[in-house]
Amino acid sequence: MTRVVLSIILSAASMFGLAGLWTGVIVKDFIAANVDSALLRNPPDLPVTFLGYLFLSCVMAWAYRRFVPLVENPTLSGMKLGAFFAVAWLMPYTIVLFSIYAFPYKALAIDLPWAFVEQGIGGVVMALIQGRRHHA
Repeated sequence: MTRVVLSIILSAASMFGLAGLWTGVIVKDFIAANVDSALLRNPPDLPVTFLGYLFLSCVMAWAYRRFVPLVENPTLSGMKLGAFFAVAWLMPYTIVLFSIYAFPYKALAIDLPWAFVEQGIGGVVMALIQGRRHHA
């Protein structure tokens, strides 16, 4: 159980950190040039953001333990888990968000692929910490 809790916390921290790297460094200039600053919370509510990633990591941990009973390669299993959540969670949410707020649609083309990086690495962190699992 300690590994599961640790995997949840570190997976959330990795995705949170990657989100900060993405928005605060990699696409910072793009956001400044294309997103109306009136739509952004300034400063961002980072504790709430981390809670969102913690919730996502809890769901990922549940899914990992429930639907991935045999793991020969934790890295590959973690990437698959992250990719699934990028598609199942982030992509629909992002499309809805972009339809409501005046974010430029061209940002979807750069934001959605990043989900595979962010959630993929979060899944790998989780799988590596939980380690190899075998049928009970």
